[in-house]
Amino acid sequence: MMAKPLDPYRAKRDFTVSAEPKGKRCRPSAKARFVVQKHDARRLHYDLRLEHDGVLKSWAVTRGPSLVAGDKRLSVQTEDHPIEYLAWEGAIPKGQYGGGTMIVWDQGTWTPVGDVAEAMAKGHLEFVLDGARLGGRWHLIRMKGRGGEKKQTWLLIKAEDAFARAPGQPDILIEHLTSVISGRTNADMAEGRVIRADHAARAEIAKDRPRRPTQAKVKGARKAVLPPFVEPGLATLADAAPSGPNWLFEIKHDGYRLQARIDGGRVKLLTRSGLDWTSKFAPVATALKALNVDFR
Repeated sequence: MMAKPLDPYRAKRDFTVSAEPKGKRCRPSAKARFVVQKHDARRLHYDLRLEHDGVLKSWAVTRGPSLVAGDKRLSVQTEDHPIEYLAWEGAIPKGQYGGGTMIVWDQGTWTPVGDVAEAMAKGHLEFVLDGARLGGRWHLIRMKGRGGEKKQTWLLIKAEDAFARAPGQPDILIEHLTSVISGRTNADMAEGRVIRADHAARAEIAKDRPRRPTQAKVKGARKAVLPPFVEPGLATLADAAPSGPNWLFEIKHDGYRLQARIDGGRVKLLTRSGLDWTSKFAPVATALKALNVDFR
């Protein structure tokens, strides 16, 4: 049987432990996307992923991308990743493949210069990034293989253009330490313990509960495990609220806003950054635990 593009990715992971998306190969989007993830695993590095042919072609950039034109950054090509990885961030449990925290450091769209398949085969992929932090023209150049190497090594190089910086100018990796999605650092992610919990307790409770009548299915909905953490919508400062019948508003009062997570009989009260504050509001947690919540 012919191997599928995501088979190596899935073979390396235990999805009953890791919260990473299992994913599937998708149709190409109208505009190819990219992501750069800051990955604090065994060694801190940055993962560059380029959408192509329904998956994300991936490289581990050991020292991260440099905006200095001509500066070579070693990049090890890794297994293709699923499209869901474009927006995935979290903590991979220690002991698992890639164990450590990962944030979305940059994301946007990319445009190849020429045919991608031909460039990959030739070993020189030239492309243009249009991201929140990285832009302009870049090169990925494959290095000559050495005996015994299991993975292909490339060099990520910034081309000379308006987005390039001169040697000695500020390092963009030091300027920007946070996620472009959540605003959190890798340290924030680690403190929040955003790791997928064991769902055995949920299954034990569900089997003893009477089944409810079949409910109408919601179009587009699908059954899935509870995410490790759901990013809350945050208040946005504006001069005036938008008008029209399609808008609803909630007054933001002073005080703490917490997210209640009920999973397998366990209750957690989480801050907007994922910190566990259950002990600070124990009476609220006790009241929530008394709710007759269906865990299926």
